Amino acid sequence: MIIAIEGCAHGELDQIYRSVENLSRQRNVKVDLLICCGDFQAVRNESDLQCMAVPDKFRHICTFYKYYSGEVKAPILTLFIGGNHEASNYLQELAYGGWVAPNIYYLGYAGVVKFGGIRIAGLSGIFKGHDYLKGHFEKPPYTSGTMRSAYHVRSLELKEAIDIFISHDWPRGIYNYADTRELLHWKPFFRDEIANNVLGSQAGESLLHELKPKYWFAAHLHCRFAATVQHNERQSTNFLALDKCLPRRQYLELIEVPHDSNQGLELSYDPHWLAILRSTNHLLSVRPTTQYMPSGGPGSTERWEFYPSEEEIEEVKTIFNGDYKIPSNFLQTAEPFKPRPNYNRNARQAEAQLNPQTTEFCEKLGIDDPLEKLIGKPIMLSAPVVNPDEIALEDDDEEEQLGDQSEESACHESNDLFFVDTKPQKRSKMSLPQPQNETLDEEPLLTEKGPVTETINLDSASEDVTGEDLPSTIKKFKRRNQELYMDQESST
Repeated sequence: MIIAIEGCAHGELDQIYRSVENLSRQRNVKVDLLICCGDFQAVRNESDLQCMAVPDKFRHICTFYKYYSGEVKAPILTLFIGGNHEASNYLQELAYGGWVAPNIYYLGYAGVVKFGGIRIAGLSGIFKGHDYLKGHFEKPPYTSGTMRSAYHVRSLELKEAIDIFISHDWPRGIYNYADTRELLHWKPFFRDEIANNVLGSQAGESLLHELKPKYWFAAHLHCRFAATVQHNERQSTNFLALDKCLPRRQYLELIEVPHDSNQGLELSYDPHWLAILRSTNHLLSVRPTTQYMPSGGPGSTERWEFYPSEEEIEEVKTIFNGDYKIPSNFLQTAEPFKPRPNYNRNARQAEAQLNPQTTEFCEKLGIDDPLEKLIGKPIMLSAPVVNPDEIALEDDDEEEQLGDQSEESACHESNDLFFVDTKPQKRSKMSLPQPQNETLDEEPLLTEKGPVTETINLDSASEDVTGEDLPSTIKKFKRRNQELYMDQESST
């Protein structure tokens, strides 16, 4: 089996596939699988750019959107992990892995798959000690902090043995197994970190010596570095880190990996990893607080070793009916980018949404989707229930109803739940009659102060109303200094 190993992709898929084709032609071999070691940058549109933790000058659409939209298809089955420069909102939809585009598969936060009988594991992100024991609490839209912590490795991801291991950052201490002087020649600013033994991932170092994989591929530090770790007389790990995709850089190599020729070259789930996902589901956390893993210390009764039992493997076999082939169930969950001269680099971040691939996988395996635990299930609107016995009430004004019927059919958009009035009727302005002052012809208006006498005719019957019956027009002041407000004539 020929596998192409690529360092940091940085969205340059067109160039990477061209390089694979040229290299395979030079060596006269057929490449069966392409592995990318992070910074893949699966950017679908302008909104995805805003979820990528890079300076503005590095926010470029690049070429992935063409593979996502279906404009072109990846010529080689491609497997990748996430790095620290990713459209984290898209990858977060696929926490347990999935197709980001046809023939391009993401391994998730951590995952194990089989290809031609070879067990390939991947660990996305980079190691940061302050986030290592936290849950996956981040969700879009991100802040400047959560945009970065979203790609930090968590402890729950590290629980299984494999043949090929893929990570973005290097395992700590790997530089001690090769010529460190050559590394410092190309990267002299690593000197202090190497001297203090802090360069690389502490979690990766533990995995390297615990799992003892045959191959370990990485990227992140933008240089080529190879080393061999001899664990014991029988086991060793061949480590290879590669550069990023740029001219005159060592970012791509072909390696030959022995495999079982009776196994088909197709991507499939690993039943042991599926069993581990089921048994560790209760440890899944989406809180920004420290989440300690069971350690099996003195007095502890909680399970801490999660290597699957035969019974757990049999349960998984029953769930999948013995068929572990990964289904080709890619679906677009966002509009792909449409090329234009000046696209919007300052678009808003998209809201978090669930991916049908993850929903289907979690329901089948009986585990939780971390993103669903954060945002909840979407509310599904159903069509209204029609009562067959309901009596339709007609409008009293039939002429108006018939006149508006044709206009309503043109204005209302068809929808089972809602309609939008796109052509509202024009209504004339309200007109009111001019105010009129009515006077009585029988009696002139009184301008003098005094009692008011008014005659009211009711059906030819008249009745005199005197001042005793009507209130006087003279204002009465109930004040202590009422005399000050009286006329001088009345006071004399």
